[in-house]
Amino acid sequence: MCIFKKSARVLAWAGILASTAALAQSYPAKPIRLIVPTSPSGAYDTVARGLAVPMSAALGQTILIDNRAAAGGIVGMEVIAKAPPDGYTVGVTGVSQLTMHPGMYAKLPYDTRKDFTPISMLVNLVSALWVNTSLSATNLQEFITYAKANPNKVNYGSAGIGHSFHLGSELLSDRAGIVMTHIPYKGTAPALQDLIGGRIQMMFYPPTSPVIAQIKAGKLRALAMAGNARYKLLPEVPTFSEQGLKNMDVGGWAALSGPAGLPRDIVARLNQEVVHAMALPETAALYERMGFEQVTSTPEQLVQKIERELAMWGALIKRLDIKGE
Repeated sequence: MCIFKKSARVLAWAGILASTAALAQSYPAKPIRLIVPTSPSGAYDTVARGLAVPMSAALGQTILIDNRAAAGGIVGMEVIAKAPPDGYTVGVTGVSQLTMHPGMYAKLPYDTRKDFTPISMLVNLVSALWVNTSLSATNLQEFITYAKANPNKVNYGSAGIGHSFHLGSELLSDRAGIVMTHIPYKGTAPALQDLIGGRIQMMFYPPTSPVIAQIKAGKLRALAMAGNARYKLLPEVPTFSEQGLKNMDVGGWAALSGPAGLPRDIVARLNQEVVHAMALPETAALYERMGFEQVTSTPEQLVQKIERELAMWGALIKRLDIKGE
């Protein structure tokens, strides 16, 4: 049974990736709409805008950013899924929308395997556990001790139920044996503003230059880095692993995807331009300042990653019984 299910999944992806619809030799002949399923100034929005400039120049057409932030990114994903497969609507799709939401929602207006054409990975999002300095905790263990002594008194923010930072926070709660209160927002930017203002106490967020500046301003404190290594712009902040919690890689990732049926030659052209744009020194410098690690891929490699994480996050969501609203 498992073999047949796996074969069906492979065939479904293969059908999407092998589409041979006719492609006008002049592609692209008009501006391309880039859907971002998060709010302006959020992490995925920053990724999109950093990518749009060099790709517009290479393609000879403007790439127009279209933010669709409602319902934790579900609205934006539906726009991508229902767009004509002509190469003029693509989107920045992330770990939450592609691999977490399917395990959380009984019914979604899209199917990760059937409704999208994977084009390329874009970035991994480096993340840190940030707290407002109104909390006295100066390291992870002090934070855990405080949270254990004050159940539900720590409010943490995310870009909504099912966002990678939401599930990352729940993973922290599960492994550390603490109970916190989730405050969902319509994007990471407003959540960050409330963290800085002290209306919430904790949040996972990339160590961007503006956020790091809040350390000097006395507003925020970084307690732990997700991933396997310390971040070079915050070398004094130890990883979760160094402080006793393993496998806390909750930074998430973003990829470029189009609607199902996107012609293979359009996929190849877009993948080529993504790889070129992400290799530019100015693009790398921008993403490094924003706490991103650029990682391109082939469409097939992205398919494999999506399949792995559908299984991984699905198991965690089921075990923690997290439901989308």
